[in-house]
Amino acid sequence: MDMDKRTLMVQEIRGWKKSKLLPDHYCDFLLNLYADPAPEGDQLPAETSSNERLRTKKAVRAAAGASGWKWLLFLAIFSLFFLIVLHFSSFPPALQIAIALLVSGGFLTAGAVIRPRSETAGMAWTGAGMLLLVGFALYLMALHDLLGWQWNAAIWSVCAVFWIGYGIWQRIPLLHFCGWACLALVYAILLQQLAGGTGLGEKQLYWLPLAVLFGWSGWFVRRWSKPSCAVLLGAAALLALMPEATLLVEQGRGVWLQSVFVGKLVVGGGALFLLRNYWIEWVA
Repeated sequence: MDMDKRTLMVQEIRGWKKSKLLPDHYCDFLLNLYADPAPEGDQLPAETSSNERLRTKKAVRAAAGASGWKWLLFLAIFSLFFLIVLHFSSFPPALQIAIALLVSGGFLTAGAVIRPRSETAGMAWTGAGMLLLVGFALYLMALHDLLGWQWNAAIWSVCAVFWIGYGIWQRIPLLHFCGWACLALVYAILLQQLAGGTGLGEKQLYWLPLAVLFGWSGWFVRRWSKPSCAVLLGAAALLALMPEATLLVEQGRGVWLQSVFVGKLVVGGGALFLLRNYWIEWVA
């Protein structure tokens, strides 16, 4: 029997089995007749192996039946890609930024288009686009010697705002949270450069009001968006731990500082447990 007909027959029998049109043992018997088993030592489910062979066969047919202009177009795009990679550093800065935005935007557009059909594939394309955006930003900063803290704060602020906006628009809570976490790091850089070395008490004054503000914002938006509420509550928890975290980075390990950090974790975890009936209702 032809491979395509065999594959269609196997799929039809599996549909009968799933919908209970025939008893399972009859369907298993028919599957054993029509399924094309893999060679010994490489046994795969019949449906998986048949589908893989069918996709491979279609790809080979498509490649063999492609016209000459399609091959030339493919070779031209492939060559253009390598020329851009090889000469990227010699392009004007405006063109470099345009190429970076175009490539990252292409990946993000592909993710947005594919995601309704396949969540995993769409998120993979979206994640690749965001990583390309960060990679381009780091490379361009190093290429043009933009290594000052002002440039770091400005560029990471732009990336963070974009992540927040895109995460809300596309309903990707993890990306939304990453945007707020990146803004928290920018705020830490600004405090380090403008406020200098401060003690634990002053750092609490810098961070805890923001944590309260984010917690209140999460409570406020719970009626319109439960995912955004969860993100803002998570950002509030992160900001509450930032005073000790920044001091650990600046001063290194300290037993008393680690004790304060662990103590705050215990207190925060206890508060979340006692108030679980409230905040779970907000985010669920």
